[in-house]
Amino acid sequence: MKYHSLSIDDVFYKLNSNRDGLSIVEANSRLKSNGKNILKEKKGKPIVIKFLEQFKDLMIIVLIIASILSFVISYINNESYLDSIIILAIVVINAIIGFVQEIRADKAIDALKSMQVSKVKVKRDDEIHVVDSADIVKGDILVLEAGDTIPADARIVWSASLKVDESALTGESIAIEKDVKTIKDDTPLSERSNMIYQGTSIVYGKCEAVVCATSFDTEFGKIASSLNEAEEKLTPVQVKINSISKVLSIIIAVIIIIMLIIGVIKDMKTIDVIMLSISLAVAAIPEGLPAVITVVLSIGMTDLAKKKAIVRKMSSVETLGSTEIICSDKTGTITKNKMTVQEYVYDKKVCKAGSINDRQLLSKIMILNNDAVHSDGSYIGDPTEIALLECFTEEYVSTTRENNERIGELPFDSNRKMMSTINKCADGVYLFVKGSFDSVISKCSYYYNDKEIKLTNNDKDLLLKLEQEESSKAYRVLTFAYKKLENKYIVNEKLENDLVFVCMVSMIDPPRDDVKESITLCKNAHIRPIMITGDGVTTAKAIAKNVGIITKDSEVVTGSDIDKMGYDSLKRNIDKYSVYARVSPMNKLDIVNAWRENGKVVAMTGDGVNDAPALKTADIGVGMGISGTEVSKSVSDIILTDDSFSSIVTAVREGRRIFDNIRNVLVYLLVGNIAEVIVVFIGMAIGINIFSPIQLLYINLITDSIPAIALAFEKESDDIMKRKVRRNDKTFFTPFLVSKIAVSAIIKTITMLFVFAINYRYYGALSASTVTFLTLVLLEMSYAFSCKNLKKNIIGKHMFNNSFMNISLFVLLLFQILVFATPIGIIFGIGSLTALQVIHSVVIVALMFTVDELLKVVIVSKFSD
Repeated sequence: MKYHSLSIDDVFYKLNSNRDGLSIVEANSRLKSNGKNILKEKKGKPIVIKFLEQFKDLMIIVLIIASILSFVISYINNESYLDSIIILAIVVINAIIGFVQEIRADKAIDALKSMQVSKVKVKRDDEIHVVDSADIVKGDILVLEAGDTIPADARIVWSASLKVDESALTGESIAIEKDVKTIKDDTPLSERSNMIYQGTSIVYGKCEAVVCATSFDTEFGKIASSLNEAEEKLTPVQVKINSISKVLSIIIAVIIIIMLIIGVIKDMKTIDVIMLSISLAVAAIPEGLPAVITVVLSIGMTDLAKKKAIVRKMSSVETLGSTEIICSDKTGTITKNKMTVQEYVYDKKVCKAGSINDRQLLSKIMILNNDAVHSDGSYIGDPTEIALLECFTEEYVSTTRENNERIGELPFDSNRKMMSTINKCADGVYLFVKGSFDSVISKCSYYYNDKEIKLTNNDKDLLLKLEQEESSKAYRVLTFAYKKLENKYIVNEKLENDLVFVCMVSMIDPPRDDVKESITLCKNAHIRPIMITGDGVTTAKAIAKNVGIITKDSEVVTGSDIDKMGYDSLKRNIDKYSVYARVSPMNKLDIVNAWRENGKVVAMTGDGVNDAPALKTADIGVGMGISGTEVSKSVSDIILTDDSFSSIVTAVREGRRIFDNIRNVLVYLLVGNIAEVIVVFIGMAIGINIFSPIQLLYINLITDSIPAIALAFEKESDDIMKRKVRRNDKTFFTPFLVSKIAVSAIIKTITMLFVFAINYRYYGALSASTVTFLTLVLLEMSYAFSCKNLKKNIIGKHMFNNSFMNISLFVLLLFQILVFATPIGIIFGIGSLTALQVIHSVVIVALMFTVDELLKVVIVSKFSD
């Protein structure tokens, strides 16, 4: 029902209500039949389900299968189940880490929520009652005044100087004037001047309004209910890990097929071939990978929390590094969400706001013709009036009001577009006026410049030109005038004639101080910043140009333009626009979807209910911890505790660092496993067990995992915010990465086979296996340094700049001493080594490390990434 297009009498008829309100009996009856006026949150997942979801990744499933296969091998061979138990333990530990991190994030979000009960005044049986907002029903008459939060959607039936802050619903940053006039049925939500909506607030004036919708039938509720329709999406890191798991699965399948072929050729027993194939398949799996990735992301979550970004879902951390588009709300994110006086026009000249204090008459009008009040250390009232008072000290405001008593007033109304107060001053009684330029200047006969001067038509033309120039800067312009009253006067609109023009004051919600620098940083990082706002075109355009988002007017489009062009056209032309003004919640959703369907990774920021659908749909939803509504916070992946656009850019930088470190970890682990598989495969093919399963598990879970975790603490490279964004649809295995993995794996494989062959000839099988095991351990430890940077040679000053890596490798060295120099080595099936064998192993590893580092330059120059 479009109540805004009905007369007040028709609204009452449709709602079966009247100006006296419902009877208490009828209100209780409607409450019982229609339910409470609350938005019940979607029931959260049980803790057990959240824990079990940690096991749904493909890599985890592969590991579980490996554990089962290992168990089968041990059962058939009547061997220890240690391998199977270790793999399963790793899976469970990984799940616990991820589960704990996400529970901690949920608790941090809950701490941001306020749990206060809202009370509201309603008229029932022609008497005022105070009830819980949850008990409001359709047909109730709300009685509201400045400071009240509106509990339901309602049609205004009476108002006085009413202004409403609708930023949470429409994104409009300036308070909207409201009245009772019936309007057309096709009027958009943001322009329905006779309606008030749940979740918004009264900033000025008072009203009575009949409730038209409650709970999920409100505009607020419709948005909240639509959020359940958005599907969960995989993050880029999940996609890449899944692709790696698929590749590993294919490799395992190929290994089994090859082993079957070799078995047939060599006339081996079927059971032996199967057992060898399964053993090799288990060796191909990097058992520590899921746990290491989880730890890397967990560290990233902790670091981001220190940088004012709470991450709700661990897998979202890395997505930040792939962000190509940042769709940002204007109010409160790019701007300060606080109206501020910037300039004023006095004596037909534009002056800076700081010199207002020098204009005593102007200061007096700004303070006295003003209904904002000071309470508990801050001002309460209309944001525009608060901005006027904040030009002065609180003491100066208080003294001025005490010495110039208000004895009468003409309240603001939408017809006059003016407000006047009558004040008793030391030298007589004055009428002080403020309002729009057109309305005030038409009533002026003089202008003030230390004295009253006759206002000519030329003067008015010049002032009009100045007003237009100020408005073109997206300033909100207020005009001030006065008139000294005679001893006898009648308080009516006729007083507002023959006024003396004093000044125009220009104000705006200014950009945050650090936003311009952050926008530049985004563009240098090949990230496109987009502004999406409910504000008008002029304001959006001016702010966007000020901070550097756009340079041309053609980059701006409105919500009505989007509606006219249709979604398909928007998707085709989305790249043309960087500012979207006067948009609806569905427009925001279409904009995010259009960018995503063009293959972009999209981060969306917002604080209002109107932002919630787009926040949930975006690859990364970024909510605001200070100004954000509970709905917007609940659907966000990340919440900024300072509401600043610059914190988003900081989070993106951190996301890129985390992505780099994850990639380094993956390369480090995959190279090791590929080399191990090749060596084990060759050994099996010639009938020799070069490594035992327990040795491979030790390498994968201890020797590899400890340095891999240390790689998570690697600092970002100097060019991290100058590189192009890695596209979401780009394969993980780029030509560069494939070449890097192949070259390093070949170097490791050749090294191990060479060491084994030489020692097998001179020292026998057990000694050869032992020294090859030692060589593999040393290769993995040295390669951890190489993976600090996959493209640049790290030999030099950057080699030891990661203290976590240095400590972890020192601890790992102690582990190796225990394994190779104490009876513990018996567990791993290793023999004794001579000092010469150890020295040869160390020298060969150092040589291969140097070769691998030198080849980086060649690989970077020959293969694209």
